[in-house]
Amino acid sequence: MEIGAPESSRPAASDCARAAKLAEQGSLVFVTLDEALTSGADSSPARQRLAQSRLNPVAALAHVAPQTTSIGLVATATVTHVEPFHVSKALATLDHVSAGRAGWCVRVSTSAEEAGLFGDRSPRDLPALYEEAAEFVEVVSLLWDSWEDGAEIRDAATGRFLDRSRIHAVDHHGTYFRVKGPGIVPRPPQGHPVMAVRITSDDDLPLAARADMVFGGLEQVVGARPGLRGGTRTIADLFVNCRGLPAGQWEWRVGGAVETGGVRDFAGFLQAHARTGLVDGFRLVFAEVTTELARFVDEAVPELRARRLVLPWGEDCRSFRERLGLPHKAPNSMVP
Repeated sequence: MEIGAPESSRPAASDCARAAKLAEQGSLVFVTLDEALTSGADSSPARQRLAQSRLNPVAALAHVAPQTTSIGLVATATVTHVEPFHVSKALATLDHVSAGRAGWCVRVSTSAEEAGLFGDRSPRDLPALYEEAAEFVEVVSLLWDSWEDGAEIRDAATGRFLDRSRIHAVDHHGTYFRVKGPGIVPRPPQGHPVMAVRITSDDDLPLAARADMVFGGLEQVVGARPGLRGGTRTIADLFVNCRGLPAGQWEWRVGGAVETGGVRDFAGFLQAHARTGLVDGFRLVFAEVTTELARFVDEAVPELRARRLVLPWGEDCRSFRERLGLPHKAPNSMVP
């Protein structure tokens, strides 16, 4: 579920926390928090100031993490114009703070407007931007893997804090990045926080091939499936609205015409889609999170639970990866 505030409202970490706790109460699997550096087509000064006042997703979800216990926290991270070292450190911190519930959605910045925010930079062509993003993901993963599990000893009796034999230099020399390593944060609890890619066009497909989870429009997600690796979770955006509708009535859309009905109709629609096996789940996108989510949890979730379309966090589930049906911890590329 996307928990970002609409552009017309002032962003607040407390709003993000409130939405995430409600989503967790409704047994939803994860929340996402998007990132935008500018306000897109509308470049008026007022809108630009608003866009630039948006919260940093990783920092905002680090605030949310201690207030939740089971829901996955997926922060969009723009990988253009920034360094892998800083992103790897921030996401590793989020995974530690949340006890293994962090995820990141890789975002590529393609606009000259956003490039201008980082100095005198000219935007590169799309192939180069996505090639850079792929290398960025590789370096971030190497930085996480530069610490083996158990590298921290913290033995006061012997005065040993680290086992240096379990910490490895990255020594990456690529087309876009040169990183010596190692990272400075111990390996995340999940090894690698869940990597997601939002598919908006064919340009995103090479990155999606590396992802643990992809989401976007139904057509785009289904079309991407042949190029995904085994186990990648496919999630279609589900747009939901109840503004101006009486209690128990909802509007929803998954890549097609808007449908309207009661809670049982809505649950039946989701159940029918689940039986097709085209996607593994849905990401809720509300027209207005702050007013509609509570109503969704009260009205729709009991019916969805009765049909086992939403399930509570299992007792044996230790991480967001496991909640998605992935291995508890990603393998370490630096350990034979």
